[in-house]
Amino acid sequence: MYPWLLPDVFEYTFPMYDIMIMIGIFVMLAYVAKRLETKDGYTRKQTNKLLLLLIISLGVALFSSWLVDGIFHTIKEGELTFGTITFIGGLAGGVLAYLIFLKYFYTEENKDVKKIMNTIITGVVIAHAFGRIGCLMAGCCYGIPTDSFLGVVFPHGDAAEAFPGIAIFPTQLFESLFLFLLFALLNFVKKFKNIEVEIYLIGYGVWRFLIEFIRGDDRGELFGFFSTQYNTFPTPSQYLSLLMIIAGVVMLIRRKKRLNETVMEQVN
Repeated sequence: MYPWLLPDVFEYTFPMYDIMIMIGIFVMLAYVAKRLETKDGYTRKQTNKLLLLLIISLGVALFSSWLVDGIFHTIKEGELTFGTITFIGGLAGGVLAYLIFLKYFYTEENKDVKKIMNTIITGVVIAHAFGRIGCLMAGCCYGIPTDSFLGVVFPHGDAAEAFPGIAIFPTQLFESLFLFLLFALLNFVKKFKNIEVEIYLIGYGVWRFLIEFIRGDDRGELFGFFSTQYNTFPTPSQYLSLLMIIAGVVMLIRRKKRLNETVMEQVN
């Protein structure tokens, strides 16, 4: 709710959104580096290569996020409309870029792609959690009006312009808390070891699908079937969330099938 931090330091104001994004990326890189070396068995040299590819992929993710959100808003407005970003669009582009980079630019023998992606996606969760705090401070990605005790009046940002003096759901805070919890589950629950990607796809997909119903900001439009005062549903993010859930379930089924085949081969 406070868009600025340390105003007029060296004649520059630091947006809280940018600060939280940078903190999230730093924490993600630190977490990924430590896990790759201490838990996944990669050397410092191999870890540095993987981190470099990850940093480059973050740039691709930013562009993909901007492009996908622009496409959805262009469909809704009927004209080219770019300028905002969407997380799921960035996630898709960033993950695809990282997988391509792993295939063509990481030639080390120790290249277990699934193990690497389990670590990367867990790091993405913690970065996203900090990013949503930035959204809260900036007043973007806000919820719809509510009379409940959960309502918050935003003094700054897009939320204040859309709902001046009106209590709305702080959906950014809800999602940040969920993501911190999801990070803890992926990182500490042994049952989820080696299936972090699948659990993330299903868990975040379900969460994002549901929270879209109380989002109050403009979500864009793609084959909407019903509308409310604030949005047309399903939103583009809900379609993408369904794809995430399906992908996660399919991956779990295929994993279980491979494990059963391995057990049968050992028995025979």
